[in-house]
Amino acid sequence: MDREQVRLEDNIYNRQMGPAEAKFKIWCSAGLMLSYWCPSRCACCYVFSSPEAFDPAAEMSVELALACWRGIRRLAGTRGRVHITGGEPFGDFERLEHLLQAACEEGLGGLEKIETNAFWCRDEGQVRQWLLRLRELGLTKLQISTDVYHQEYVPLERVQLAVKVAQEVLGSNGLQIRWRDFLAKPVLVGPMTPQDRAASFRAALDRRGERLLGRAAQELVSLFPLRNYDDFAEYNCKRNLLGARHVHIDGAGNVFSGTCIGIITGNLPCGEQQSLDELWRSFDYREHPIISVLVEQGPVGLLKRAEQSGYRPGRGYASKCHFCYEIRRFFYQHNQFGRYLGPGLCYGQPGVK
Repeated sequence: MDREQVRLEDNIYNRQMGPAEAKFKIWCSAGLMLSYWCPSRCACCYVFSSPEAFDPAAEMSVELALACWRGIRRLAGTRGRVHITGGEPFGDFERLEHLLQAACEEGLGGLEKIETNAFWCRDEGQVRQWLLRLRELGLTKLQISTDVYHQEYVPLERVQLAVKVAQEVLGSNGLQIRWRDFLAKPVLVGPMTPQDRAASFRAALDRRGERLLGRAAQELVSLFPLRNYDDFAEYNCKRNLLGARHVHIDGAGNVFSGTCIGIITGNLPCGEQQSLDELWRSFDYREHPIISVLVEQGPVGLLKRAEQSGYRPGRGYASKCHFCYEIRRFFYQHNQFGRYLGPGLCYGQPGVK
């Protein structure tokens, strides 16, 4: 796997396009969502992760994770990268260790980072033991989530312990803190009144935005000025969806383009023949009933179809992505576009398709 294995023209759609037309980009990185389970239920979550969000069908097996890992390396060669995420990937350390050990034995390479909220960092000896073991298996970077949302649930001292030990085990270049300014001056909203909590969230959103999908579309949208859907009429998603070089993949084998969680580009259930690289080769966005509309018309195109089924626009939307998400949630709740939207954990409903 020492060179790029595919070319743009290996994709069925790209072969039909002229030299000057936009192409479907090669996927170069993948986020492996080992689980939707998380000990927290953060307001910023782009799905609906929580302590109750455990479904065996949504837990990524080591076999599926390895298959996806191989696929991204076949697609992009030495440029291919994976990061391991969730939910919370440290919720099952044995699976995490098994996955990295198997990838190491295969010589897959390309592990970018593992993400965590540090909920598990209670004992310094155990934290050191786990990180030393993962370093042996190829871990070079740990991303620790720390912000006004996560610290509503995870004690700050656990994050501080994770940072201390990770710096010692992985070095300063092996630690990514999201976000350092919060860690330097934390704001803890747990004891706050609902009004002060909302004000703290609003201040955090002023510094940096969040994806208004999943629980964030439910809990953070009221903190934004809402806009009429007509404001988004001129925007399509062509650049985002055709140009995305990154995918997320969940434990049910659902492949999501970039950060568009909940729109199923394709499915790779373990045990079936199609691989991630084969999915890329055969994908033609014009055959996808959701992505085709978003590429050509944007969310307003979806609105026209939703209105035919009884959808009525809300009083306003915080962003183009929020507008799109609300329409997709309507479709999902009304059992439309079955295998193209899901799973339920992305739309506030338990279970997976």
